[in-house]
Amino acid sequence: MNFTTKPSYYQVGGSLTNNAPNYVKRQADDDFYNGLKAGEFCYVLNSRQMGKSSLQVRTIQRLRNEGIACAAIDISEIGNRGVTPEQWYAGLLRILENNFNLSDIVNVRTWWRDRNFLTPVQRLSEFIETVLLLNISTNIVIFIDEIDSILALDFPADDFLALIRSCYNKRANNSEFDRLTWALLGVASPTDLCRDKNLGSNTPFNIGRAIELTGFDETEAQPLAAGLAELTDSSAEVLREVLYWTGGQPFLTQKLCKLLFENVHLTPDLPPPAPPCQGGEQERVNNPREWVEEVVRLKIVENWESQDVPEHLSTIRDRLFRENQRIVRRLGLYQQILEQVEIVPDGSAEQMELRLSGLIVKRREKLTISNPIYQAVFNQDLIAKNLEKLLPYSEAIKVWLNSNSQDDSQLLRGEDLQSALVWAADKSLRNEDFQFLTASQKLILSDQNQLLLAAKLETQTATRDAETALSEAGAAKQKAQQWIGIGSAVLAGSLIGAIGFSTLAYQRFKLAQASIEIEQNGSDALLLAVSQKNESSEALSEALLRAIASGKKLRTFVENKQHLEQYPATRPLLALQVILDKISTKQQIKTPSLPPRKMNWRAHIGAVTSICFSPDGKILATAGIDDRVRIWNFYGQKLAEWKALQQSVNMVSFSPDGKFLATAGSDSTVKFWNLSGKKISQLKGIEGSVNSISFSQTEKLFAAAGIDSSSAIWNLSKLPKVISSSIKLPGHNGLVRSVNFSPSGDFLTTLDGKSTVRVWDLSGKLEKTLPVQAIGISFSRNPQQYRFATVTLNGKVGLWNLSAKKLVSEFETLHLDAKLISFSPDGERLATVGIDKTVRLWNLAGRPVAQFTFEENVVSVGWSGDGKQIAVAGSNGTVWLRQVEGLEELLKQSCDFLGSKPEYLRRVSTICK
Repeated sequence: MNFTTKPSYYQVGGSLTNNAPNYVKRQADDDFYNGLKAGEFCYVLNSRQMGKSSLQVRTIQRLRNEGIACAAIDISEIGNRGVTPEQWYAGLLRILENNFNLSDIVNVRTWWRDRNFLTPVQRLSEFIETVLLLNISTNIVIFIDEIDSILALDFPADDFLALIRSCYNKRANNSEFDRLTWALLGVASPTDLCRDKNLGSNTPFNIGRAIELTGFDETEAQPLAAGLAELTDSSAEVLREVLYWTGGQPFLTQKLCKLLFENVHLTPDLPPPAPPCQGGEQERVNNPREWVEEVVRLKIVENWESQDVPEHLSTIRDRLFRENQRIVRRLGLYQQILEQVEIVPDGSAEQMELRLSGLIVKRREKLTISNPIYQAVFNQDLIAKNLEKLLPYSEAIKVWLNSNSQDDSQLLRGEDLQSALVWAADKSLRNEDFQFLTASQKLILSDQNQLLLAAKLETQTATRDAETALSEAGAAKQKAQQWIGIGSAVLAGSLIGAIGFSTLAYQRFKLAQASIEIEQNGSDALLLAVSQKNESSEALSEALLRAIASGKKLRTFVENKQHLEQYPATRPLLALQVILDKISTKQQIKTPSLPPRKMNWRAHIGAVTSICFSPDGKILATAGIDDRVRIWNFYGQKLAEWKALQQSVNMVSFSPDGKFLATAGSDSTVKFWNLSGKKISQLKGIEGSVNSISFSQTEKLFAAAGIDSSSAIWNLSKLPKVISSSIKLPGHNGLVRSVNFSPSGDFLTTLDGKSTVRVWDLSGKLEKTLPVQAIGISFSRNPQQYRFATVTLNGKVGLWNLSAKKLVSEFETLHLDAKLISFSPDGERLATVGIDKTVRLWNLAGRPVAQFTFEENVVSVGWSGDGKQIAVAGSNGTVWLRQVEGLEELLKQSCDFLGSKPEYLRRVSTICK
């Protein structure tokens, strides 16, 4: 069969000419053109070979037709490695001179040299203002292509980005700058381009317009069908199959169409152009599918490395497997997407790396594989093999995961575990890696060993205190002896002082000695308890007796100490709580004068995303991914329920007066409700899903933050009037995890996906960036404390001074994978949460005081106003309500329980007297 083809109809790679018949116009064409024509700063940051250069060519032609002067600068032409700032900025100047034909007006070489007392960026700025704008009377658009090449420079180009921003800032005072507009194109994220993360308000990206460049859809791609019409009258069906395989990716779509021209022989049954009555309708529907699939298989997927001309898949491979600290997490994320796990875009570094590679795209607020060709080439086997090469424990974790995380024989021990932890220290790992390493550590440092280790450390500290106290006592005694022989009056006074000092030191020594004994006895009781498999065993009751004795002794030392932080030991509290929990799993512990220790109920279908107590402490509010808000009493009885119509409710929070509450939605909205579920008001000023909200306690202010770099403050004084204006908190890149007002309401903090904590005043001005990489932050509501806390991913808690925002103290929590922290309202306790389904409570000295384990991953925690209860939200829809007991309550419940057993009555009556 002879076909008259036009090999040049499809172009694979490179920019298409202005009049190219196979150019596909997309929504981005109009967005880019209209934005630049309106004077907006626009940027097209996308993966390679998505048609950015062709878009630029077409846009420049359209703008020039409107009389707008344009310059197209391929910034990579200036060079990068070894280029000095002087040479780089001078190169920009030379290109501007050539693009705008300014050589007759100014001698750039002389002009540049005459201003060598200025920095290079100042000279470029002056050139724009005094030469370019002065001599070009029309509107001007400067296109900077391959902007990602600045990442290879030996110096940061943040000054250049700040210059672009300054051109827009100058519009307020110099109307000439209204005529100047910039456009950036390249393969990078705004976060990548801004090396200085404190660039803040000087970055152009928080005033610019991102142009989304997507793949071709069937309507847009119709110009490509014209070329296929020469092969068959089924061109529409062929094009539909092409777009299925390529996902509309421009380079692949052009390449596959060209390959179809060249490989007609691969399908002998392809119907030629003919009247519809010839050949059969069914055959014309089926054959295009088989033909396109065969060409894809033979000419693109199989032996792809030898057929990848011009390079496309190789470029993606290099970006996918580029070794950096995020490679394991990046490959793990891609593996999840291959397995069709729903991943919500959050702007994280590994997500952006995959999106910029072109492998994945955002569709309907979820990340998915761009097309079946990529899925076939970069498949599960390839990813698994590469992960095996990277992970020093690849075989072990594979077997462990296949056993549903139950095969403890695969967990790491000894040197293998130590080597793995050293290897993992500077890497961003997958969740399953964290779980595997945590489980391995738990095997070695089981509950007994973890508690023993902590007790040993505390015992060592107390021993040092005792030795110091004893040394001071000896020194005091020696000091007293040295005064013998001095005059009697002086002698008497000196002896009294020395004896007083000696007595104080001796008291400290005795306290330290007693603390060691109490801590050790509490640890012994705890170790005995956790080693018991049978909850009704006699040994468990013996452990409880020991814990009671230890707790009674502790009580004699803390009767006059109001603050938990001042307790010389806390192990008895932990032992009593853990043992009572262990007993109560099989035996009901009833203490009539006290509320139930713990209870739980099914609250939502799917994860409970947020939980909080009302300010008066009488009710609970929960929210879930089921888009429901529910109000509960403390017995699990539902008092109210409504559908929020926000796709998913990510957070719920009561107003300070408790009269209404706010919900943060995945649909970019925040809604305000009365306690019956009637909507009061709604605001929308956050891009993407809203995942954190905060009320100011003293002012009628409200803050919200989202997954797309957005965070802002609103004034609620006019509720229920709809709120529109807000104060933006700029400078974030990607996910903003949380936003929190300080207790006094005079500042607020944001925590982003890069673990950066920023402090802002109420006008939206950045006050400070804290020197910590945190995963969670929480404020103490106790006005006497002036503290807030942070926790890092590896479990280090930092306590900060509220006014100075300076680190005061730190302690380790033994979490390898912490994810949130929460102060109790009285400021006495800190709750930390990891991915091990455990909530741990600490006093502010870093001593453990309670430990609660749950059947589901913990998503959120909330404290009652008096700090006596903690509510826990689970990942499968369960809510738990726990009493947080002090020493007196724990001793009472323990004595009541053993007192109900005849065999322990005599011993209990003696200990609990």
